[in-house]
Amino acid sequence: MSERVEDVNLFDPATQQDWYPAYDMLRAEAPVYRMPGTNTFVLTRYDDVSYALRHPEIFPNARGGSSLIRSQEARQYWADHGFRKLTPLSSNPPEHRHFRELVDHFFDHRGAARYRSMAVEIIDRLLDSWAGRAQVEFVTDFALPLPVEIITRILGFPVADIPQLKTWSAAWVMPFRLGLSDDEEMYVAEQGVAFQRYIHELANERRVNPADDVISHLATCRLPGDDRPLEDWEIINIVDHLYIGGNETTTFALTSGVWLLLQRPDVEARLRTDAALIPAFVEEVLRMESPTQGLFRVTARDVELSGTLIPEGASVHLRYAAANRDAAMFPDPATLDLDRLNSRRHVAFSAGEHHCPGAELSRMEQVAAFEALLARVPVMRLAARNDFRHQPGFVLRALDKLHLDLVVS
Repeated sequence: MSERVEDVNLFDPATQQDWYPAYDMLRAEAPVYRMPGTNTFVLTRYDDVSYALRHPEIFPNARGGSSLIRSQEARQYWADHGFRKLTPLSSNPPEHRHFRELVDHFFDHRGAARYRSMAVEIIDRLLDSWAGRAQVEFVTDFALPLPVEIITRILGFPVADIPQLKTWSAAWVMPFRLGLSDDEEMYVAEQGVAFQRYIHELANERRVNPADDVISHLATCRLPGDDRPLEDWEIINIVDHLYIGGNETTTFALTSGVWLLLQRPDVEARLRTDAALIPAFVEEVLRMESPTQGLFRVTARDVELSGTLIPEGASVHLRYAAANRDAAMFPDPATLDLDRLNSRRHVAFSAGEHHCPGAELSRMEQVAAFEALLARVPVMRLAARNDFRHQPGFVLRALDKLHLDLVVS
């Protein structure tokens, strides 16, 4: 790791394997860090990130949305064959609140509680499939299929379509790695358009034959404030936003949770003795290994943070993961502490106006998963063949694989 701020390279694959030394250096020496050769500023202190999240009038989402696809050919393909690519759930106030009103009740604390029995049924089925096995690959055998099936059923996609849906989901998040080739960006565009058309066809069918699911609700509701039906592109973008957010990051969090847990036998022993501590454990995992390392905003006016002037129109990356390891907010931040009183103040799910709509659903899934894992799997160990490599990328934090040696009851 570099010893000088000027040598920090957030796009270096080595940095991306272990972000935290770079975050520590930036927080201490350049908490509002201008990335070399750009008009992009990275915030790493908790107070600065929290301020930006709670002042969307100063730090709004980019007008008209933003695209990580740079290839003109790929962008043109989307324009010619797809629907408008703009997520209403990422719009700015006051429009944002109207779109959130349409979906929040599915995913808030009460909404998540409705789906707990579904989650438990899926969890038990997945663990049943481990019977008689001495080894599993946790991502493939648990962390991926659990949230995928839950969000698939909540939204109203056919469960039989999960393999194709997962292909689209994986393509959707590829641009967050940054630096894709033109061919990769064209693949993303082709898969994205196919996903849009699939959602559109299903929404049209649900207008005629509604069911008890999110797609049916969006296809038949009226938008608060405007009292109008949603346009096709609005439905499509809300649904694909919810689908990706409802599976990818929970997969990453579950995997990181097991990885952290099995490095701390003392924590595992406490959780096995007292399951009431599992929610605190989940919050500490989200704080320490935030699945979304951060997201972008723009500045609506000049603003000064930590002694640095950020000009109007700048791109600002709110680095959630760095904020969540800020010792000024979370003492001894690299330690998983079940007794930490303020763990839930992490910003892994963002905060303020644009906090993640699926936060409570993800929490419920993670708590239910660890309750079952600790109750049904008496021995879990990190297999020797693990390399603990994380997927490369600027925005998302995810282990590629996690091999476990186990004994299942």
